[in-house]
Amino acid sequence: MKAAVYKGKSQALVLEDRPLPEPSARQIRIRVKACGICGSDLHASEADWTPTDIIMGHEFAGVVDAVGAEVDAWQVGDRVVPLSQISCGTCPWCLAGDNSDCPELQTTDYNPTYGGAYAEYTIVGAGDALPLPEGLSYEEAAAVEPLAVGLDAARRANFHDGDSLLIIGAGPIGLTIAQWARYFGVRDIVVSELNPVRRKLAMEMGCTAAIDASKEQDVVGAFEQLTGRRPTVIVEAVGIPGMIQKCIDMAEKGSRIVIVGVCMSSDIFEPSACIMKFLQLIFAYGYTTADYAYILELLEAKRITAIPLISHRITLDELPRVFEEMRRPSDQIKVIVNPDAN
Repeated sequence: MKAAVYKGKSQALVLEDRPLPEPSARQIRIRVKACGICGSDLHASEADWTPTDIIMGHEFAGVVDAVGAEVDAWQVGDRVVPLSQISCGTCPWCLAGDNSDCPELQTTDYNPTYGGAYAEYTIVGAGDALPLPEGLSYEEAAAVEPLAVGLDAARRANFHDGDSLLIIGAGPIGLTIAQWARYFGVRDIVVSELNPVRRKLAMEMGCTAAIDASKEQDVVGAFEQLTGRRPTVIVEAVGIPGMIQKCIDMAEKGSRIVIVGVCMSSDIFEPSACIMKFLQLIFAYGYTTADYAYILELLEAKRITAIPLISHRITLDELPRVFEEMRRPSDQIKVIVNPDAN
């Protein structure tokens, strides 16, 4: 099979022919139909800890291509939305349907043993996939993962009646959080973003206002001008060093800061400032199989949407070039790779 392989820090992905992965007894093989490029993959490709010679890609959907000997829940040809993981399938958590809590859980990307979905095929656990409803496309299904990250962040933010929300960064995760905030009834949802395309999209995804971060230095002052009050919740959705401290500096006394930007290098912030302001720092970046099921239900009912997030569609052959382009700011939001289009 063809795959885009990570070779080393800050290096371009390389297209290679890899052996077709074979599922073990409680695994299924997926023919990848759509896979999103995640910002965390870009961060990981510049980190020191990332194993080399791996296949990334964890936002995907596809078709069951082969099943293990002990699998009876899936058949070849089934449309699925998998989590990028392999659970044991036999522990109490897996038997209860809580596969994401499996003590033996392994991710498929960032894993030298397995491989992610920047490839024509990948492997997941038989209990780590959900049926894709007929009314949803593979591309929409590939966006379930960022929607799940946004849901987790919104849930941990613990929105109250009367909360006002400032989102720093209108990338895919910031945009999904805006949608969830609107879904959960937050009245004022304001994003601060440099890119005009992303600011415009933020208004489509649930924001009530957008701040041009390239022109406005006093973001909280601008927020107050737009809403008549200051934010009670700040979401950091950028993930670069220094952003946590900037959020602390902006935060009002007693407010909550949700950190969902994936910063993969060391960072420094002042705990004393948090103490003096009675701040809550909440770190969020996770989800469960139940979250996926909930999101699929809402997508099918058209109560939330993933389609506006998808800005570009590319082939697997184009992935190495586009991946490099995404290291620099651009108009790209969610880029979907379609291995079948080659």
